[in-house]
Amino acid sequence: MTQSSDFDTQQSIPQTDEQAELPQPNQRGEYSRTSHPYWEVVDTDPNGLNCRMGPHSIEEIEDPGSKIDLNIGSWPVVGTLKAGQKFEIYLGPSGLGVLYDSQHQPWFFVEKSEGTGGLSNCFVPARSSFVKPIQPK
Repeated sequence: MTQSSDFDTQQSIPQTDEQAELPQPNQRGEYSRTSHPYWEVVDTDPNGLNCRMGPHSIEEIEDPGSKIDLNIGSWPVVGTLKAGQKFEIYLGPSGLGVLYDSQHQPWFFVEKSEGTGGLSNCFVPARSSFVKPIQPK
């Protein structure tokens, strides 16, 4: 009798094309650069997921010659997204969606979110404890 390996177990679980295409976080729960624009908040904090923005435009922030301090976690909270709220990220000129701050933490720039007066133009952490990728409807 042979033992089944993790590989055998993984092979026996069929994945749909949609599941296979969604970005997966690394072992630390961080999403790396992705061209996938559709996301949903999974943060369970009843106050919502903080969305941060400093005094600069996204164009200034993404300029490689910029001298802006990218310590995004210290930037002011400009609003919150609630659990289950869907949003789209700005993919940027490279089409890879994630901005790493001065602390080497990944962030998504929220281009637009669902709902009346949906929050936009601010950063949320690109971590699986806060957000997950979804398929467009």
